[in-house]
Amino acid sequence: MKVSVVIPVYNCEQTIAAAVDSAFAQRFDGGFEVIVVNDGSTDGTRAALEKFGDRIRVIEQENAGVAAARNAGIREAAGEYIALLDGDDTWTDDKLAKTVVVLEQNPACVAVFSDAVQVDGAGNVVIPYLVPPHQAHSPTLEETLEQCWMIQPSTTVTRRATLLATGGFPEQFGPRAYGGEDTYAFLLLRERGEIRFVPDKLVRYRLSEFDENFAKRIRSGDKSPEQMFGGYLVFARLMRDRYGARGRPLGRLAIDTVGSGLVSLGLMAMHEGNRSLAIRYYRESFRYRPLDLKTYVRMAWAALPAGIAGKFIGLLTPRLQRSLSGPPFHVLYNRPS
Repeated sequence: MKVSVVIPVYNCEQTIAAAVDSAFAQRFDGGFEVIVVNDGSTDGTRAALEKFGDRIRVIEQENAGVAAARNAGIREAAGEYIALLDGDDTWTDDKLAKTVVVLEQNPACVAVFSDAVQVDGAGNVVIPYLVPPHQAHSPTLEETLEQCWMIQPSTTVTRRATLLATGGFPEQFGPRAYGGEDTYAFLLLRERGEIRFVPDKLVRYRLSEFDENFAKRIRSGDKSPEQMFGGYLVFARLMRDRYGARGRPLGRLAIDTVGSGLVSLGLMAMHEGNRSLAIRYYRESFRYRPLDLKTYVRMAWAALPAGIAGKFIGLLTPRLQRSLSGPPFHVLYNRPS
């Protein structure tokens, strides 16, 4: 077995079949298997997988998070190489053919990644690339420590032995804590050898629906900021503990992301008319972005009684209105229909 395709999945009943189909559509001469790790899905994911029968190997586990799901698949894999694919992404039919050959021809290379196009929930292309031009090359370790390199799991193929040697994906992030488990794993890989870049766009990378669920979470109150952004704080700690001063740039970026995420929650609360909740999120964001003057202005605006704010809102430009009253400026809110 040359390649093991490992697909972690949690509540992806609408997209998982397309992901698996894209794996089986590969025009690849080497043998490969498809392993799907169902991470405690509570929707119709299991039923969607049943149509593939024994063509795929399904591992069932209680919800433990995407890192634990990937690790479970990697441990059970028979292939020399691990091709990761998330349950809401798809590959082009030449993904394996154009990436595995790089590992075959370069013994010092431990992983390879490609470019991708970014699509929304409806499959529309929102951004025609994933890797920005200044990152369109094989990075050094120092480069990956200086900035967040756009290496997404679905774009990668990795030597299984190296993944096992580095411990795979860190499971400290827990079941629903997002924010850097894959970035940290690829840093550990880069310590072991080269990570080569293939410029072809071999993946349709689905933008997270996470931001679009802000309004629902605000209304229901079922998530605290710590639950929603705690993964970034775990990542910042891991960077500090392993890399010290060298890890500060990515650590600072992770902490800043928590702050900006809380501001986005505040803007969504304003958009929903919940001014007191907006103030709470703005106040909490200052723990991570204490010098963000715009957020102080937003909090002052949120503190105004709605009637008074309504008298002034018409005097502001549409962009300034949105900057104060939401929803957040984000590609997911401005995507084509």
